[in-house]
Amino acid sequence: MGNLFYRIEQDLKEGRKKKACDRLRNMINQYPNDLSLRKKLGQIYFEAGFLDEAGKFWILSAPENNEMKNAVEIYRKSLSNSGNAILKDIIFRGDKDFLDEYAMKIMDELEQNSFKVTKHIPAFKAKTREKGNYPETQTVFLGKIRIFLFIGLIILIPILGIYKMFELIKSVFFQ
Repeated sequence: MGNLFYRIEQDLKEGRKKKACDRLRNMINQYPNDLSLRKKLGQIYFEAGFLDEAGKFWILSAPENNEMKNAVEIYRKSLSNSGNAILKDIIFRGDKDFLDEYAMKIMDELEQNSFKVTKHIPAFKAKTREKGNYPETQTVFLGKIRIFLFIGLIILIPILGIYKMFELIKSVFFQ
């Protein structure tokens, strides 16, 4: 994880903010319980002037200054303060038991609002990949089968042609 932070810092120093944001989003998917990643991503968006996006990633962090507080308010207003819309937008895939008291309070508030208004609480499961269980492996396997079938047909067609030719010769000359 340290190597990724180094890459993110290098991307930021060299002006590749989009690349840094992409790396952070991937890390958030990999380590959903680490709210410091969301906080860092919020900081990048804030510095770029995207206050609503900064608020999105700061919403689960206790505000440390007025900028954080204002960005979260702008974000909340952009989604009409709808708990359901916010939960669907922030896509928290982590374990709520690992959240600090402030983040837990915010999640509870959003979930209660969502249930009160929509009778539903959006939930997102952590993205985990089991080794050897990728959908790509099935596609690769089917591709190999197609190649072997094609090669088999190329070999089989001339053999069948020769067999049919012998049958024809046999029927004409040996009746």
